[in-house]
Order: sequence, then structure tokens, then C-alpha cells
Amino acid sequence: HSTLELPHSSAPIKGNPILQRMLQTQEPVIISDIHDYPPEYSGFDLPLRGRSRSLMVVPLLADGKSIGSITLREEDKARKWQTSELELAKSVAAQAAIAVQQSRLYQKTLEQAERLLELDKQKTEFFQNISHEFRTPITLIQGPLESAVASKEGLSYSQSTIALRNSRRLLRLVNQLLDLQRLDAGRMQPTFRPCDLVDFVSQISESFRTYCEKKGLKLIDNLQECPTVYLDMEKFDKVVYNLLSNAMKFTPEGGTISITVESIGNKCLLQVKDTGIGILKEQIPHLFERFRQAEGSENRSYEGTGLGLALVKELVEIHGGNVTVESEYGKGTTFNIWLSPGSNHLAPECVQDAPVELNKSRASVELADLELIESEDDGEFSTDFNTQDAAVKTGHTVLVVDDNPDLRGYVSGILRDNGYHVYTARNGAEGFRTAQQVQPSLIVTDLMMPLVTGLEMIGMIRQEAKLKGIPIVLLTAKIDEETRISGTELGADAYLAKPFNDRELLAEVRNLLSLKENERRVLELNTYLTESVLQRFLPPALVQKAAGGDLVLDLRPEPRLITVLFSDIVGFTQLSNTLRSRKVAELLNEYLETMTRAVFNNGGTVDKFMGDAILALFGAPEELTPNEQVRRSINTARAMLRGLDELNRRWREQGIFDSDGRNGLQFRCGIHQGTAVVGMFGSAERADYTAIGPSVNIAARLQQAATPGSILISAAVADYLQDEEIIKGSPLELKGVDETVLTFMVTPEVVANR
Repeated sequence: HSTLELPHSSAPIKGNPILQRMLQTQEPVIISDIHDYPPEYSGFDLPLRGRSRSLMVVPLLADGKSIGSITLREEDKARKWQTSELELAKSVAAQAAIAVQQSRLYQKTLEQAERLLELDKQKTEFFQNISHEFRTPITLIQGPLESAVASKEGLSYSQSTIALRNSRRLLRLVNQLLDLQRLDAGRMQPTFRPCDLVDFVSQISESFRTYCEKKGLKLIDNLQECPTVYLDMEKFDKVVYNLLSNAMKFTPEGGTISITVESIGNKCLLQVKDTGIGILKEQIPHLFERFRQAEGSENRSYEGTGLGLALVKELVEIHGGNVTVESEYGKGTTFNIWLSPGSNHLAPECVQDAPVELNKSRASVELADLELIESEDDGEFSTDFNTQDAAVKTGHTVLVVDDNPDLRGYVSGILRDNGYHVYTARNGAEGFRTAQQVQPSLIVTDLMMPLVTGLEMIGMIRQEAKLKGIPIVLLTAKIDEETRISGTELGADAYLAKPFNDRELLAEVRNLLSLKENERRVLELNTYLTESVLQRFLPPALVQKAAGGDLVLDLRPEPRLITVLFSDIVGFTQLSNTLRSRKVAELLNEYLETMTRAVFNNGGTVDKFMGDAILALFGAPEELTPNEQVRRSINTARAMLRGLDELNRRWREQGIFDSDGRNGLQFRCGIHQGTAVVGMFGSAERADYTAIGPSVNIAARLQQAATPGSILISAAVADYLQDEEIIKGSPLELKGVDETVLTFMVTPEVVANR
């Protein structure tokens, strides 16, 4: 046995006579004393162990081969190994060999399972693609037919054109599948006949020229004489059609497609070269694999099963030729087909010498995809679906996003016929840009599209503040559960599975727009109610945040640290006795408006008005640090003092105090920081947001104890102020409060450089 029998051995086998002997005999090697053996027996190391004097090496045997070994040894002394020891070692080795084999079998099973999963994934993706490819043309055939039957009228010319074009596309797809199935089954028996390659290619090239001119492409023929080749023209024309239609799809307006036929050495070369967008380098090795599609087009519909180039390769190989590709991404692609002249390389039973004409009638089927390209317009798509006489204008704008021009036109026509203003886009990227510009009432989008898919576009729209509420209908042939879940997670509002008809589409659109309108009304009502309630006690900035959903208000009663401001005016009751009731109300409202503005400007909450008294909170419902609560409450009290000074000045000018004999009203304020239970109190019929607890009582008592024209605070508030801002007062035993409260007066003016 060679040393390759144990490729993963952890000990070197080459130069190791003991392991080599074990591999050759597949029997245990027993050495009682290494010193009795030639020097080469002691000049090696066993794995992980170092040198040994006495050892027994027993092979692990599986399927008649050594797959490893186990070793028993003595380091420093000779040992006569017993038969029982040998039998035990052989038994252990047999069990170990079984374990190793089972481990290898398990690993092999895992690898096979992974390969099967990958094959299953490829199969699933293929059937999803083929489903999409079938469902789109079926929709465009079935939809117009159902409309015609329902209205008991015939199809219009444009509807008939679309139905015919898509029936050809469907036939081409079926033909490709059948061709590959026949290739796999070995039933595609070719019949090779002599063919003038220049004449053959020239006829197909001419059928493409009209399409190239309409797309703004330059088609160049460089056809030189070649020896006669033998072709099955019904099969080989598919090769040329496929390469030319791919070149057209991938080449933007203004580009060039060149077709070359020439003799090079003992071969004939058929070359199709374009100046299109090219193919990514990493995609080229997979280009001829079944179910693969090259991506990267900026304006191409990526529709296709991924069968076309696989079919090209296999049909060329049937003819004894080979196909190669060269491409530079962004600059163009060249396909080269090399064919051998004559028929010596072909099976004699498949060769016939009678020539045959090219079947030109098949061009309409092979070129169905190019008719689709030809039908596409730039800008807002318009079709001849009698849209000019839409009976009722709904006032709604719908954006239709689909890379298939026929489907885009079909959906747009249905919507326009029913009074919707329609914008269109050819892919998700274009759709997102259009949505940003026009802000449609609703979006109808395909799922599988180039550049940006339908799902990706939905994700982009849901992240855009101005667009995230737009309802979206997803058109798709992929109706598997995973796609539905992904679409729902990203924000699709409804699915419409292909094929669908106009009634399904219109019902979905109407329902979603109706739901959106109801949602808008509820949102407006909620916003109105939220603002009208919250503005009673919250600053406008917080009201806007709460109404916009940017501020979450938990109004359940709970203990929290707050700063309470209690203010009152001295002498208002006496003044009201000298004035008429209506004037009293005007003055009181004017005063409360000024005081409320002072609270709101400093981010406070108005708890309640009690006649001319005001209770304000800082730190609820908006969370504020204790220091920030104090800063805002002191600023509010000072602003209240200044506000009352201005009111007194105006009221004096109005003669309000003439009958009272005073110069004006005076302000008193008490501020305390402490814990209170804050939240909504009341019942389901009537509830108020307020604070309850000793802290509120202390602030009220401080206000009563304050001298007119002053701000009296507790030590808990004074702790956050600097010495120059406060004047220490006498300790007070406040009514209703068991403990003595240390008090401080606040200087009316703001101290600079705090």
C-alpha cells in the first residue's frame, strides 16, 4: 500500500518502517524492544508522544483498507506483549474503525443533503421564474378577453395586438422548455443539411433591421464567404435569434450591433458583437448555465427564464461547434460561435445532402420579445384603451410601476378608463423618484423588476416621511408564503396575483383608497381631539410632538419627582367687587393668558386654574432633570412677575384702579420640589391631568406665606440655585404639613453669568 492510503495521518508515514509495515500487511506490528531492531526503527516520532522502547501498533480496518491506527507503548523499558492485550487492542481498533466510518458516512450524508438543498433551491427559483414568465403574458391575453366577454364586445386593435404579441411570447417560452426537455431526454434528433452560412445569417439579420431602426441602433453586417457548413436550420436559427435579441435588449439607443461571418483557419466564425452595457466579470463563468440571468442592465426588462443562452450552448454543441463570450462591463459583449465546415464531424445517419430553406414564418415567434421593446414609450405611458372619454374623474392619482410595457399599458388603461390620473415608471428606482415628485394617492407595482425590485421600492417608500402612508398594491406571479410575508413586512397593503382582470384590480384600488380616506378622517379627528385636550395644559411644542406621534404620553397615575409652582394675586377679590362681572372676566382671562404664556414658554404644564390662582408642574408629563425643573420654574415665576407689571401698567392706563384707589395688583408665588402622584384622575366620563400629594400642598402653603410681590421657595428648590439668587427666610410651620419647612426668597431679576 502506498503512503497515500492515509492522507490525513498526523504522523509522517514516509520513512516510518513500522507504519509502512502495518499498511502493507494490514496486521498489528508488535515490538517488545526497539533496541533489537535496526537503527531506522528508532529514528522516528509517534504522533504527540515522542520515542518509545516497546510498542504495539494496531490498524483500523474498514472495507479491507487501513484507515488509521492505535498505538500502545512503553517509553523506557522492554515489554513482552500478552495475547490478551493484543486481542483487547484489536477489539478497540475494530470499534474505533466503525466509529470513524460512521463519522465519515455522516459527513458525506451532510454534504449530500446540502447539495440536495442547493439543487432544490435552484429548482424552486426556476419554477418561480417560469411562473412569472408565464403569468405575465397570460394576464395580457386573459384580461382583455375577459373584458370583451363581459361587455359583449370585440377587442380593440391595440388589445388584439397585445394579446397576439403575448401569445407569441408564451409560445416561445414553451418552445424553449420543450427544446431543453428533448435535449435532456436525447430526443432532439437533428437533421443536418448543407447551408450557405452567409445567406442564412443575412436573412435573419434583415428581419432584425426594422427593430434596430425603431430603437435607434445601428446594425452592421460583415459577411464574408465561408465553406459550406451543415446545419439543422430549425434548431440553429434559434441560436442566431437568441444572440441578436439579447444584443438588442442590452444595447441602449445610439449603440451598434455587428454581425460577422468569416473563415479563420479550418473553422467558420459567426460573431455577434454589441456596444451595450456588458456583463459583470464574475457572471461570465455562469452565463451558459440553465436558469441563470446576467444582470446589470440600466434599461432592460430582465424578463426571461435564464434558458436562452443555455439553449444556445447546447444547440451549438449538437452541431459539433462551441461558443465563447468576451465582455467588458459598461462597454459591450461579443459572442463567438465556431463551426467546422463539411459533415465529417457529424453522425452520418443525421446528415442529408438535400438543402432546405429557412422558415421565415417562425420569426414572429422568435422576435416576440423585440416587439415588446418596440412598444415602449418614454415618459407617461399612453395606450389606446378609450381613455379619452373616462366618464368620471375620481380625483385620485395612481402610479403604475412595471418593467413590462404591455402590462404597464394594460393596467394604466384600466385605471384611466375609470377616472384615475395615471403616472408610470419602468422600474423601482424610477418609481421611487416619480412618487417623490407627484406623491400619488396609490401605487400599483410589479414585484420582479430591474435595478430596484418592487419589494425594495416599497421599503424605500415606507422610510420616506412624505410617502410612507401611500397604499401599495403588489402585482406578482410569486404568490408563495415567503414572498407574501416579505411584502407585508416591508409594507405592501394588498396582493394581486397574475393573471388578474380589470374588476379585481379596480376593486382592490377602490377598497384601499376608501380605507385610506377613512384613515385620514380618523387621523384628523384624533389630531383635533388630541390637540384640543392637550393644549389646555401642555406647551404648544409638546402638543405638536404628541399629536405627531413624536412624544409618547403615559398619563396613568404614578409617583414621580416634580417641581410645583403655585401662584396667586393679592387684591383681585376686592377689585372685582368694584367692577362689572363682564369686565372682571375680561381682566381675569387677560391675566391667565399672560401667566399661561409664561408657563408654556418655559416648558411647564398648567395643571389647573382656581379663580386667579394657577398650579403649574415641571417634569410632567415631559421628563426633566431636577435641576432643569428648578431652572424652568424660577424663570416662569420671574416671567409672571414681569407679566403682571405690564398688565398693571395697561390697566392703570385704562382706569381700572380709579374706583379701587390702588396702584395695581400684587403677585405671590410658592415653589417646591418633591414626589407626587401625577396622571389622569377622575372617571370615564370626566377626568383631569393633575398632581396629588404633600408636595402640592407645600407649594400652595408657601404661596400663602409669601409676602406680596415675592417668590418663596423651599430648601429642596434652593439647593439648585446659587447663593446670590436667594435670600434665606425664616423656617415656617406650614398649615397641613407636619414638619418645619426651610424657606428662601428668590431675587426677582435674573442673575447674570450663572
